[in-house]
Amino acid sequence: MYSPVAFFAFNRPYHTEKTLKSLIENKISINTELIAFIDGARNNTEIHLLDSVEKIIKSYSSNFKKLTINRSEKNLSTATTQRINISNVLSKHENIIVLEDDVCVSKYFLEYMNKALEKYKDIKKVWHINGYNYPIKSNSYQDAFFTRSMQIWGWATWKDRWFEFKDDPLSNDPFYLISKFSKKDIREFNLDLKHDINWSQVIANADGKLPHTLDICWEAYIFMKKGLCLGPKVSLTRNIGHDGSGSICSADKQFQKARINNYKINSFPKEISEDPESLKDIQIYINKKYSLLNKIINRFKIIYSNLKKIFF
Repeated sequence: MYSPVAFFAFNRPYHTEKTLKSLIENKISINTELIAFIDGARNNTEIHLLDSVEKIIKSYSSNFKKLTINRSEKNLSTATTQRINISNVLSKHENIIVLEDDVCVSKYFLEYMNKALEKYKDIKKVWHINGYNYPIKSNSYQDAFFTRSMQIWGWATWKDRWFEFKDDPLSNDPFYLISKFSKKDIREFNLDLKHDINWSQVIANADGKLPHTLDICWEAYIFMKKGLCLGPKVSLTRNIGHDGSGSICSADKQFQKARINNYKINSFPKEISEDPESLKDIQIYINKKYSLLNKIINRFKIIYSNLKKIFF
């Protein structure tokens, strides 16, 4: 029995097409139920885009065991539509694979997700299956590993974990969350990094500077429960939404060119604990990405790109 895929789309026909094309490269897509959710238009000028998205999704009906399309009459926002509809899917299924319209996947993505969901379903310490991983340099002999690092570019979880989160007041109140984290918790939640990659998002949610983001609340809850996330050594997904087209993500060519793993995941970790070497690889990558030198280089790249547009 294969897990259903909850597919969240909005106003980007091109990205929707690219993502679904990659998904049907998975052999077991024909045995998989796809449940699509299209958020409502924010204004009348977006309606034709949503019509196009719906038409594209319908064109893939023969590629899945079953295809259902749910289109909202009003705009709910990404976090709200995901929170509501992940719960709706999990009220009928034991697990779920979540995919957004700007995440292309490996041809072994579905196989990996289904294997992991089955393998760790009764191990309550495992909360989340990552499809994405940073482009780290790893010497690990295993194809996948456990860390506290949660990624949302193609992910999966189980009914019991999700509803524990959904029904807990902690998941709905960033201020309550802030009151529960010690300085040590904050440091570890930030993966013991020099750069604040997570906690600042919690603060921004509480202050209203960011729209309520589901992913940071889910990640914080998993952390509070001392849960683990399984991730592939080489990413099985690539985010194509960092081209300036999204409502949240800005343009970033690095993500557009990221390598994707087109090999099967054969070896899963037997020990249910965080892999310190894999965590260290992630820390090295992120610290380098946010280093002062890298920021200066990226700034000059932007300036050079803008000058080229003017003079060439």
